[in-house]
Amino acid sequence: MSTDVTAEDLGRLLELQAVDDEVRRLEHQLAGLDEQQRLDELEAQDARLAEGDVDLGQRLDDVRRQQRQVEGEIDALGRRLDEERTRLYEGALSTAREVQAAEAEIASTTRRRGEHEDQLLELMEQVEELEGRVAELQQVRADLAGRIAEAAAARDAAAQALLVRIAEVRVRRDPIADALPAGLLERYAAAAARGGGTGVGELRDNACTACRITFPMSEINAYLTGDALTTCSQCGRLLIIPD
Repeated sequence: MSTDVTAEDLGRLLELQAVDDEVRRLEHQLAGLDEQQRLDELEAQDARLAEGDVDLGQRLDDVRRQQRQVEGEIDALGRRLDEERTRLYEGALSTAREVQAAEAEIASTTRRRGEHEDQLLELMEQVEELEGRVAELQQVRADLAGRIAEAAAARDAAAQALLVRIAEVRVRRDPIADALPAGLLERYAAAAARGGGTGVGELRDNACTACRITFPMSEINAYLTGDALTTCSQCGRLLIIPD
């Protein structure tokens, strides 16, 4: 064993790695919560429904606008009929040609108003149908909002429980790290940064437990006759050589 690294230091390195592994495992669980996935699915569903809500609202506005326009045209045609009938029946017309023209205008206007009234009925039916669909969709979204709130609460509870566990594990880490020599802790931190969070492995069954790559026997013999703490030739992490 190298003179500046004790057996206790090696044990603490492995203990520190175990704590860091547990933190990473918990953080991975936090990032991939089933509750979060469920919430995402519900929110995506609501987003799709919201698009449909906007589309229905726009269609309803368009039909209502058409309805108001037709109602205005019916009113105008009604006034036109009243005017022509007044001229016809109050003796304002002096010639047969004028009378015939007025009667023709009344017949034409009556026909046009009837067509507009038929169109108005169709538009009113469309408005009623669209209003029903809008109300139904809004009720669906209201129900979904309740489910989203429940899913968010479940996600928050699950996340909080994991955050508490992560904090508890990190508290255990501090005394272990503080007991290590500063230089050794720096070497571990640098190796962990390069190795995705894993900074140290052990030589076990002729392989590095950090990268799981098997060494040739010539390299194994060199490790066994060297320092108790070295660097893995394959992954660059710290490598503890057993007695």
